[in-house]
Amino acid sequence: MTAPAHHHSPRHQSRATKRQVIIETAERLFAEHGYDATSTARIAAEAGVPSGLVFYHFATKADLLLAVVQERSSPSEVLRAAARGRTVRRRLRAIVTTMAAELENDRAARIIVFREAQGRPEIATRAAELFAEATATVADVLAGADDVVADRARVQAAAELVVSRVFLDTAALIGEEPGQVETATKRHAAMIDLIAESLTCGVRVRGGRAHRA
Repeated sequence: MTAPAHHHSPRHQSRATKRQVIIETAERLFAEHGYDATSTARIAAEAGVPSGLVFYHFATKADLLLAVVQERSSPSEVLRAAARGRTVRRRLRAIVTTMAAELENDRAARIIVFREAQGRPEIATRAAELFAEATATVADVLAGADDVVADRARVQAAAELVVSRVFLDTAALIGEEPGQVETATKRHAAMIDLIAESLTCGVRVRGGRAHRA
């Protein structure tokens, strides 16, 4: 006898949707009021679900916090798609603008990470993983520019500088109003120029080929 096919029932779809609503509500409340000051009862109430459903999906409030931080989209594909210019300088500008935009879009999540990483190793570990992933992606993107002549070690160092500087800049702007993305390349213009010169050593791209200036 053939086993019946398994389909996602409306009930299962509803549970999945409610789980996401719980995560989104927790993210907002953790960012606004802090993890310790936010009860699971309040999260459930504002999510419009029974308190028991929070613990159906998450064994503890700490597990919910970890889900808020872990279940973020990877920055890698966004960075790769944005930074397709031929030169290091163009790629750097695209990287800085894209990172600033992504960090601003994830404003609540980054507030939580910067605030909670201090005393919660699991959050600090996740932040380190995201930093490492972003750095590796930026290094790959810069290494693929037509005019880059630096070795991989210098490209890696440049990537670490870019990612750390934009992250620190974002941390400094946590208390500011949204709308900082359009000025990101201006704030980092000197860094972009310095790195571009260091990685290209005066090489310029003309007619699809690299030439020394």
